Amino acid sequence: MFVVMILPAIIAGCGEDGTTGALEPLSDEPMILESVTCLDIDEGRPAGITDTFLSSDDEIYIWAYWTNIEDTYTIDAVWFKPGEDYAYEEDSQTISSSTGFKITWFALNKPPGGFARGNWSVDIYVDDAFERSHLFAVK
Repeated sequence: MFVVMILPAIIAGCGEDGTTGALEPLSDEPMILESVTCLDIDEGRPAGITDTFLSSDDEIYIWAYWTNIEDTYTIDAVWFKPGEDYAYEEDSQTISSSTGFKITWFALNKPPGGFARGNWSVDIYVDDAFERSHLFAVK
């Protein structure tokens, strides 16, 4: 009887306030299967996976493993400094694949004086459509 009383409360609370959702991606839509921020790239793989970096680190990487790469696409990485709403740096690359899969990465190089401390973000776009965002801290 206790379970029956709790279950209706849980069901009634799900989805009605906009905090939950689901969708089925298009089967031919390029998408990221996995992505991480890291300290380095070693033979195409992320090394030193982290979401916390030091101001003195030489580079900060965003690495992504893509699927459904059936055509040619432009991938953009847009980096944002702490407390700023405009892009600090943008980079892009054009990708295609004979297997449908692709690995990409972008590096943010240390500016003179080091990275600004605080909470940064990097947004990933495919053909100008938002795909994913990563938040990371610099200490």
